[in-house]
Amino acid sequence: RLGAGADICGEETSLLESLEGKRGQVRFKPPIPAIQGLFDKPTLINNVLTLAAAPTILAEGGPAYAAHGTGRSRGTLTVQLAGNVKRGGLVEIPFGLSLRELIETYGGGTDSGRKLRAVQVGGPLGAYLPESLLDLPLDYEALASAQSMLGHGGVVLFDDTVDMAAQARFAFEFCAIESCGKCTPCRIGSTRGVETI
Repeated sequence: RLGAGADICGEETSLLESLEGKRGQVRFKPPIPAIQGLFDKPTLINNVLTLAAAPTILAEGGPAYAAHGTGRSRGTLTVQLAGNVKRGGLVEIPFGLSLRELIETYGGGTDSGRKLRAVQVGGPLGAYLPESLLDLPLDYEALASAQSMLGHGGVVLFDDTVDMAAQARFAFEFCAIESCGKCTPCRIGSTRGVETI
């Protein structure tokens, strides 16, 4: 089935709504999809990361997979390095690796060779982190403590020539386009944010 292509349909219950031919909006829980999901039938929903981890877990066992990572963030994380980076692409790392290690070891620093100004983590709905937070571990708890999130695992580098006001406008535009329209602060706030900037 073809969905509307809205960002909100990445959330599991919104995806189910889309698959049923409805508007992609988040369902109230309970019931959870495993109890009452697609067309009111029990439904398990897995993303690509879960399916990619399954063979390793089945071959080596859960404890071996959980040995990667830190705290409550166990296993590995798939990160997409993009923006002003020497070696962009997709890498799989253990949770807990610092942003600095990711950027320097895997990405090779900025492609321009200029000083890094900001790193966007988690997509337009995530956060733009300054160079002073590069030693932050890539895990759910550490990023939440910095008022950020992993989101889809995207890490975008910007050197010191970036226009941060333009980036803020881009984030507001993204939210305005991708809003499911259910909540007033997002639906109206993102539009007013674009107008303000």
